[in-house]
Amino acid sequence: MLQEITENQDYTNGVAVDVRPSAEGLLSKAVIVSFKTGRFGNMKRVGKDEVEIRVAGEKDLLDSTVDRDAFKTNKELLDSKELAAIGSFDAKTRVKLLTYCLPSYVDDGYYFLPISLIEQVNDYLARRQAERAYLVNDFLAIYPAKRDNARLRLGLLFRSTDYPSEDAVRSTFTWTVRYISFSVPGSLREISASLFEQEKAKQERMWEDAASEVRQALREAMAGLVAHAIEKLSYKNDGKPQVFRDSLVTNMGEFLDLFAARNLTNDADLAALAGQARQLMAGVDPSTLRSNLGVRERIRAGFVGIQQTMNSMLVDRPVRAIDLDD
Repeated sequence: MLQEITENQDYTNGVAVDVRPSAEGLLSKAVIVSFKTGRFGNMKRVGKDEVEIRVAGEKDLLDSTVDRDAFKTNKELLDSKELAAIGSFDAKTRVKLLTYCLPSYVDDGYYFLPISLIEQVNDYLARRQAERAYLVNDFLAIYPAKRDNARLRLGLLFRSTDYPSEDAVRSTFTWTVRYISFSVPGSLREISASLFEQEKAKQERMWEDAASEVRQALREAMAGLVAHAIEKLSYKNDGKPQVFRDSLVTNMGEFLDLFAARNLTNDADLAALAGQARQLMAGVDPSTLRSNLGVRERIRAGFVGIQQTMNSMLVDRPVRAIDLDD
């Protein structure tokens, strides 16, 4: 759900400063992409009349005083690594999507997507959809055997009605991508000029609030990468360098490469820090960071300086929900 900031001021040297960015960049440079997936639900609630509650240590003593509604018990329908792999695949797709997009605060599965990255994201999602189809086929190939095995695993709790046909199971694996833009219908002006202006003002306020959250989300993303870099480029208590993966460099590089497109609110302060980080990382690769302690320390110190500046840019503000239908 879209988040509305209830406080739109920051404080610099004790002076209140308006920090609400304009929604103009947000609406002119981005659309909302809706990305949603579905899959076979592997957990089922056990009916309260299907289990017995016994007193601990007493084999034959049923506790009839217990309120059965106070207990909620679930059963796993299938023991399937193939099904778990699909869930993991979907989660990784969403994480990667956020390297291109920014959270929209409209609802789960909705993201602000820079217009300049639409084709790149569309190609990425198309590749992932094709890869997912193979995982779904792998699961469906073992579904009958896993269903038979569930009879043994669940015993008296097995219910054949919990296991649809293969065609019905296949239909649960959905993948939906939609691109959405928001504006006040121009035809409304012809019906009522005053109503058009009211609706326009309402939407401008709503998207300005969303823009504040989007700007903060991009700041927090960079702050997280910087903090991770500082941690991994530091030293252990025994004086030995921390171990880091190549992704430390590749993730930072990807963030900086996509920064201009993702800077939907024209955040000049953050852009300046991203420029510093880009200069800092120019020509640096994981091998150099591991072998050259002088370069390693220079990069770490540079990120510490960036972090100190960023600390004053991150604002922990209360939010309340906005309904798009308001």
